[in-house]
Amino acid sequence: MEKEKKVREKNRPSLLEALSMIAVLLGMIILAVQADISIIPALVIAIVWSMAIAVKCGYSWDEIMKPILDRQRGVVEIFLIILAIGMFVASMIYSGTIPTIIYYLINIISPNLMVVLSFIITAVVSCIIGTSWGTAGTVGVVMLSIAQSMGVPMAIVAGAVASGSHVGQILSPMSDTSNVSASLADVDTVTMIKRMAHYAIPVIIIASVVYAILGFANTAVGGNLESAALIRQEIAAVFNVNPLVILPMVFVFFLTFKKKPILMTLTLTSLIGLIFGMIFNGFSFVNGLDALYNGFNLTGTVGIAEKGFNDIFLNLVNRGGAMSMINAALLVIVATMYGTILLETKAIDVIAVSIFGKVKSRPMLVTSSIFVSGLVVAMTSSSFLATMMSKDLFIEKFEKEGMDSMDLVSSCATASTQFLTCIPWCDTAIFLAALSGVSTLDALPYNVFSWGCAAAAIGLSIFGIGFKNGKRFVDLTPVKAKVTE
Repeated sequence: MEKEKKVREKNRPSLLEALSMIAVLLGMIILAVQADISIIPALVIAIVWSMAIAVKCGYSWDEIMKPILDRQRGVVEIFLIILAIGMFVASMIYSGTIPTIIYYLINIISPNLMVVLSFIITAVVSCIIGTSWGTAGTVGVVMLSIAQSMGVPMAIVAGAVASGSHVGQILSPMSDTSNVSASLADVDTVTMIKRMAHYAIPVIIIASVVYAILGFANTAVGGNLESAALIRQEIAAVFNVNPLVILPMVFVFFLTFKKKPILMTLTLTSLIGLIFGMIFNGFSFVNGLDALYNGFNLTGTVGIAEKGFNDIFLNLVNRGGAMSMINAALLVIVATMYGTILLETKAIDVIAVSIFGKVKSRPMLVTSSIFVSGLVVAMTSSSFLATMMSKDLFIEKFEKEGMDSMDLVSSCATASTQFLTCIPWCDTAIFLAALSGVSTLDALPYNVFSWGCAAAAIGLSIFGIGFKNGKRFVDLTPVKAKVTE
């Protein structure tokens, strides 16, 4: 009996097997997108295939499931946050907060400027509070709602909000990305931000120009002041537009700025929104509870017939609720299962070492490290893990070429943080897609800052701008090193 219980020897998958794990996923996702169905079944098939490879490599069922279940405990909070966002949106409609904000701003903001303002405002807020989810879930919701009321193409605005909400991850001293990156490179946070700014600042300028052009080019498609005036009339007919009903949004901004947990912030604000809806709009408390779960509905929640209302107005108010986010929440769980299997079997390590083991030049090293970071992000939804793994794999090669850890970490952290918004099954991309109602792939062409950062890192590596063995135009001597001197 003792011999039968002997632990099976575990092997790493071959390069072909490791690549097949990714190829099956990509193939199934392409099929799902073409068929216009959820990518969850595609992920399930990829999970089954990856499990088969893991078994072939010597892993038992229990050895596969244990790390999956361990990791799911950390995913529970993300699952709840996504559901809470649905409740928050419904509550902000029920209270009249979002409709009132739209009522007052729709006459101030030109439809032509809506896209570029969505990027700039979310970028500024994200730099102030240092959190991308908090920015997208608050000011992002407002900008998306205003754009929808104006008839501005939502895919463009969704891309602008996704981009702007992640600027602070790189440039804010309060963000976890800038602080963790500084720790990995063994420098202070300010110095790391200066290094990452080499990539971020040019992309911000380019993105602003692109969004301004897109705003003016697409206004004629739908954004017009006549429809905006009609929306104002219909908002006033259903909701009390007293400026006081904006207070719940002020409250959520305050809690977010104070770095309170996003789940607590959204839940508390949702409950406050119910109270405001009863006081100012006279809506039923029971119907408010139902709206938190099933979403706000003009007929079901308020008892007003939809006939005669503008379609844009109906799309604006008939939304939200925890159930509207359930597909996104489930996607996070399934995607985490898939990523855990690849991580546990060392499939990513096999691909990285086999394909990039002999890379030498600065542009190729930067490109390779960014590619590996993207691969890790796609499998784990963790930009921190992506940066750490890339550092372990490439740091010696970078140093041999005359570069330092700042060059490596800044390139990988800047790119991997933004990749989270571009890969459809990553938790951040799922969150943003559920928030805007626009799929990640539809918003991707307009998510300029996110994919632009990776492009900037690779492009600047060719010319050596910002690199130790190239040209650094700002002083990147760590602050603590200066003090020592």
